[in-house]
Amino acid sequence: MLPSLRLGLTLALRATGHGRFRALSALLVSLIGCVLLVVVLSLLDAARPRSLAPGIATSDVFGMILPGIVALAIGLPVLAAAAATGRMSEQDRSRRSARLHLLGVRRRDQVLAGVGESLPPALVGAAGGSAVGGLLVPWAGQTLLEMTPAPSVAPAAIVVAFAVPLALVAGAAMPSRRAHGENLERARGDVARRPGLWRAAILVLGLVMLVLSWSLPRLSNGPLVVLFLGGAGLAALGSLLLPALLVRRSADVLVRVGSPVTVVAGRRLQSQPAVLGRVLGALVIGVVVTTAAQGLTSVLSATPIYQAGHHYREVEAVAEAWVPERAAVAELEGAVERVGGARNVAFSAQAIVVSTGSTPREQSFRALMTTCDELRIVRPEVEGCRDDRAAWIPAARELGLGTPPRGTVDLFSTEYDQSTGGFGDPVLQLDVSENDLVRASGVPAWQETDPAPTLFVPRALVTQEQFWQFGGVGAMITAAPRPDLPAELRAEGIDAHIGWTAEDFVPYQATIDTIRLLNLVVLAVGLGAFLLGTADLAMGRRQEHARLRLLGTPVGVLRRAHWLEVALPLVVGGGAALAIGHLVAIAFVETGNRGMEPELMTHLGASSLTGPVLAVAGGSVAIAVLTSLGIGAPLRSDHIRQA
Repeated sequence: MLPSLRLGLTLALRATGHGRFRALSALLVSLIGCVLLVVVLSLLDAARPRSLAPGIATSDVFGMILPGIVALAIGLPVLAAAAATGRMSEQDRSRRSARLHLLGVRRRDQVLAGVGESLPPALVGAAGGSAVGGLLVPWAGQTLLEMTPAPSVAPAAIVVAFAVPLALVAGAAMPSRRAHGENLERARGDVARRPGLWRAAILVLGLVMLVLSWSLPRLSNGPLVVLFLGGAGLAALGSLLLPALLVRRSADVLVRVGSPVTVVAGRRLQSQPAVLGRVLGALVIGVVVTTAAQGLTSVLSATPIYQAGHHYREVEAVAEAWVPERAAVAELEGAVERVGGARNVAFSAQAIVVSTGSTPREQSFRALMTTCDELRIVRPEVEGCRDDRAAWIPAARELGLGTPPRGTVDLFSTEYDQSTGGFGDPVLQLDVSENDLVRASGVPAWQETDPAPTLFVPRALVTQEQFWQFGGVGAMITAAPRPDLPAELRAEGIDAHIGWTAEDFVPYQATIDTIRLLNLVVLAVGLGAFLLGTADLAMGRRQEHARLRLLGTPVGVLRRAHWLEVALPLVVGGGAALAIGHLVAIAFVETGNRGMEPELMTHLGASSLTGPVLAVAGGSVAIAVLTSLGIGAPLRSDHIRQA
């Protein structure tokens, strides 16, 4: 046992050239992976007592498991990247292992040698990553998430972070179980056997479960969670297993095409599809996670509070204020002027509407008195207004209030008279038009202020004295975009509000910003792992390039073959990951739509794929260019001797 470990440690400490690159890659992956896990898990532990986004428009079941989803979203790509890094240069190691096995070296000794070879850089990276992560946790909590007090490092996060070096060491030490004949083939470097079709079955089962999770109409929460989480997990596992199968089948096609570029690229892809699948795994799971996260972002962005808050910050700020008497108008206008940036101040009064001769009640229909210009501010969804007639604004949905009165109606004040036990005498009597106004379609839910039928009464039909007798006079102020117009007005002595506070908006924006940041991190981890793996393969092929160039193969053919070798797995694996992640996101959104009002439902479109597609495409081009830089370099004497 000890001699095998010493052999591995000696290989690690005396590594040169390609071996040093593998050790440096292992150290960097272990360092970065531990930093990410320590920071993310510590912040999740600090945020656990409070909800990251209260009021998310989806099932409470999904809200409770959100921290776990975030942890998996970071943990899976990091562990996949660590395992893929440990399996770098698998072809060379597998040949060495096969030859040692043919010489009588036991598999246990080979495993111990692999552990000793990968252990030093993995442990150094883990120790450094835990230390750096511990320093970043308070800064990230206060700066990015505005946590008070500053969070501290969770001991459990340090423990879990050491799964990264374990995954790396396990990937490097994992032996290949082959029969004697297969060891002979591997020792000679022959083409590997094809991956089995069973890989596709796991993915198909996961996709079927996802589709059932939102297509079965009367599914209770228990089976729903099992179908959604089980389907998402199997789909993610299938996305890891499927690329090796697709890459190998595509490589066979390239070889049959017969051109020099396709033959070289195809043979390379045939020679080690398994290692390509593992290296691609971190990128694939990262793309699945980031694409699926678009579903959560879509749900958060569709909530009325977020839409309203975003509108007030980017388009036009709004505030509502109560005006108790006519003398308060000048005070309000002065405060609005001092705040600055005002666009409109729309005044409106409310009244109780009943048929002539009827007694008003608190549940009676209401009237809204304002001008047509101001109605467009107060009720932006209403169309067809005229200043010479009173007309009903239809209800947004049936509320069971009955039929609004027609013909001649009485309008009463909304203030209840305690002394008489009623609403006093009618303030105004008028005729109602037979033609109702129109509610425009496509208006955001947060702008629809009243779902019940409301009688619009033009100010032209009401005297100033009557207008102020109704008692329910309010003002809606619109101004240039800003975070919190009501707070600015309250600072000037005006009791202003918008139905919710700016603090209610902050968790939504913070959660969306955090998801976007995590998406960038996850994609960077996946692309970084693929870059390391591709660079490792390119360095391992220097002898092969030297042989081909000595045989007269043009450099352009080798470079194009390398680009094709890099592009094909990315197109196959990245495309499958985008499709799978998009389906997971659709399942999340559609299951969240269960039991919701139609105007609050959201549906995920293809536009949500724009970010992940651009990231994968841009990263693929950069990786292909970077790893092909040394292909046309002049041949050195050591390359010629080794060729």
